[in-house]
Amino acid sequence: MGAETIELERLSTGEFLVHVGSGQGGFEFVLDLSDAEETSDGVLADDEATAHATTRFLLAHQSAGDLPERLDITDITAAYDGAIDAISRFGNEQPD
Repeated sequence: MGAETIELERLSTGEFLVHVGSGQGGFEFVLDLSDAEETSDGVLADDEATAHATTRFLLAHQSAGDLPERLDITDITAAYDGAIDAISRFGNEQPD
């Protein structure tokens, strides 16, 4: 991830506009966490901390420019084995 910064703006309940910036520009996408609690059996929430942790998790797997314009937590957890536990761990770590 390096020198990338993550900025979040709440759009509605459980929905965030995520801006990932670096020295080479920035990328934005919408992250929908409205089903986070149900999808994760209460491990994840639809809050800013989970949005930040989910973004860090995604950036550990691919660059921001390769992410789609809209992501839903149910799609993320279906696409990545162990995503819920990994996102939870990212949430417990202090960001760089």
